[in-house]
Amino acid sequence: MPSVHVALCLLLPLAASATVRRVLDASNPGLTQDQVVPARRSCPRPCVNKGHCNYEKGRCECPWGYSGEACEVDRMAACRQTPDDPGSCGYIWPKNCECYRECYRLYCSRYGTDTNRCSSGWGSDIHDAPCWLYGTDGSSSSNKTGTSAAAAVGGGSSNSSSGLKLLPVAAQNSSAYPEDPEHNTVWYAQIPELFGQTEYQTGMLLQDESRKHKSPYDRPHLVWHRANHRAHPLSACGPARCSNGRGFCLQYDGRPLPECVCHFGFNGTQCEQEDNWEACWFSPDCGGLGTCHSGFCSCKDGRWGIACHRSSAAAPAVPGTIPDLRVATRFKIYMYDLPWDVAFPYEVQEDAHGRDPMYTSYELFLKYFITDNVVRTENPYEAHLFYVPALNFFYSGNLRAPEHHLEAVMEHVKSAWPFYNRSGGRDHFVFLTGDRGSCHMPRALQDSMIKVVHFGMQKQGLNWTWMGHNQDYGCIRLRQDLVVPPHPNDHKPLWPVGTAAYFKRIEAAGGHDPAGRNITFLFAGGVGEGEYSGGARQAVRALLSNVSDPAVLFVEGRRDDYVELLWRSQFCLAAYGHGWGIRLMQAIHFGCVPVIIQDHVYQAFDDFLPYEEFSVRLRLSEVPRLLDILRSYGAEQRAALRLGMAKYYRAFIWDREHGGEAFEWTLAGLQRRAANLHAGLFRRHHRRRRSS
Repeated sequence: MPSVHVALCLLLPLAASATVRRVLDASNPGLTQDQVVPARRSCPRPCVNKGHCNYEKGRCECPWGYSGEACEVDRMAACRQTPDDPGSCGYIWPKNCECYRECYRLYCSRYGTDTNRCSSGWGSDIHDAPCWLYGTDGSSSSNKTGTSAAAAVGGGSSNSSSGLKLLPVAAQNSSAYPEDPEHNTVWYAQIPELFGQTEYQTGMLLQDESRKHKSPYDRPHLVWHRANHRAHPLSACGPARCSNGRGFCLQYDGRPLPECVCHFGFNGTQCEQEDNWEACWFSPDCGGLGTCHSGFCSCKDGRWGIACHRSSAAAPAVPGTIPDLRVATRFKIYMYDLPWDVAFPYEVQEDAHGRDPMYTSYELFLKYFITDNVVRTENPYEAHLFYVPALNFFYSGNLRAPEHHLEAVMEHVKSAWPFYNRSGGRDHFVFLTGDRGSCHMPRALQDSMIKVVHFGMQKQGLNWTWMGHNQDYGCIRLRQDLVVPPHPNDHKPLWPVGTAAYFKRIEAAGGHDPAGRNITFLFAGGVGEGEYSGGARQAVRALLSNVSDPAVLFVEGRRDDYVELLWRSQFCLAAYGHGWGIRLMQAIHFGCVPVIIQDHVYQAFDDFLPYEEFSVRLRLSEVPRLLDILRSYGAEQRAALRLGMAKYYRAFIWDREHGGEAFEWTLAGLQRRAANLHAGLFRRHHRRRRSS
């Protein structure tokens, strides 16, 4: 267990200084705790369907898909096979068209037929996702698609010329695959909304027979999008019926028999086992105060929140006021509790529940934050900052622009709480761990909120093809935004399991590596072209292409002995890629001095972590002198840099079981942003040609 709030202590003297204290206290002097009173609001009715009461808002918090005053309405019923099915909008299993229509309303209805602006990446595949309705076409095999039918779901419809009959909309409230799907399903190429319609029409019927009863995710013309899997009714997978709908029955391409594919939160051959460690990664046991159900903690009465971590609520003594109870010497953060239809940690795809660990720093921050009893507060009136757990990666992944989901989240925050409007969002922060962080975001969002990112590009006049709309500062403003380290990737040898023991040996040896390091410089990986890495990898490749020194290794591609090479190297290239990279963290974890060549890109905790003590920083223009510069470092200077790594390496590790203190350093960075905000170091509106 790391020392408690080590990094946070670095900044407490700053917050307690006389100047900053006057700034923080001057916002509303004379206010006392009497202006806020305990205020637990009961829900109008008992919450059902595993829901529980949020006593701050006086409303039920419901599992995915349920709504209504008491969670009594199953909004997403058409996406479930049975009541035990947690439901999904995914494309691996073919759904009733009414399911996809409800998913479209959930994610895409804000922008009409422009699915590129859906709040979830789900929208990018809906245009080519066949679906079905319960019904029969009653025609000969030559007219299976019912091409002459005028089909509309409502009270039920038929067309005598084609024999097509659809069950009424009330009977379409399920995605349970029928026992005889060949004769009891009618297939459509797209849902009506994509045609700007509200009812099914003849021209929407699926013409391609080969795509019926198959995974809608399958795109035969795209190698990475192939999923030629066949759907079967639950009974085809055995009498347990995939534990009655906890999974679905699918025959994978090339396999002889169908098998159960389990939904998020379940595993086993019949999905009979619950997997809370994956589904409720933020708190698998819901803090001992609730039960995990497919990513939702169903809390005991009196508790609420994503992990049942909430138990108290506050309100102004005078309704309609917003008391300011912030105290300079007690840094506090309040986290919003968001309903499932705003942000929910659900399955990204039905058969792929995991997430790349490189992008999960926000998960670890959330996991540690909900158990924090120093900085976390349940009283928003004493909070210096407001944490918006938007869970963007679940919606936009690592490449899709994050703003569409974030805009929807912030609309809810603005309407449900008064604090965003009080500050214009400047005291609100959100994690954006995608490759390009906040670079794509609209200027209004960039200027207002504190963005916690991995990619710290800040440059005036940036005109890269994939992020050139903000000519004032590109992606971040360092005094406002915070760069934090990513999480190590999923290759176990590259996890920092031996880092702590290594640096103990280094400290005992005065910074000298007893094992010796006989490789002067190392890089192994992709190089890319054009804007990739800002040209750093390409420039180093060009420099070293004719160098024959065995102590200088530049390998384009993977090396099976990469871990061994890291342990043997003195200096390792730390360049970025298409966005942020992990090589800085890898180098530090293995005691290799990072050589940072990232023009205009701030690194993790850059404004208060002394990089000069443990790294070498070069401009791209200095690459021609790279080897001369590195060879100028003698043994004692390299030892000093290793001692610097020994002093600060924990800042780059999130996992506490490996001695990580990245969470504490992140809190310290957020505290620094709060001090910057109250000192007026960044403003609500940008000024042309000036960044702060």
